[in-house]
Amino acid sequence: MHIAIITAAVCGVLLMVFTVIRRIRHGGSCCGEHEAAAAKIRAADRDLSHYPYRYTAEIEGMVCSHCVRNVENAFCSADGIYAAADLGRKTAKLYAKHPLTRREAAAVLDGTSYTLTAFKEEET
Repeated sequence: MHIAIITAAVCGVLLMVFTVIRRIRHGGSCCGEHEAAAAKIRAADRDLSHYPYRYTAEIEGMVCSHCVRNVENAFCSADGIYAAADLGRKTAKLYAKHPLTRREAAAVLDGTSYTLTAFKEEET
């Protein structure tokens, strides 16, 4: 009887270890069970003093750190925009070199699973 309990416990621990290793190697998030995290795309210019326009965008659909990376990558891929997303607040701070409209910001997220739900300019 004791051997069966010990065997079951050992099998349970091995299964948990295997699951953790698999998630580390292949990713494991809402964005894809077997997808590794997307490589971070950095804006060409990361000096925030070069971005005179600042906005806060509320983003629907961000639920994990991979989502944050995907949102940041989408905005940082756009010309003249630098972004920093906040998962807890479901927002992204957008820094732009040129004035940005809500429609332009929403267009950056077209083709992704994220939706711009609110957009406001910050006072500088």
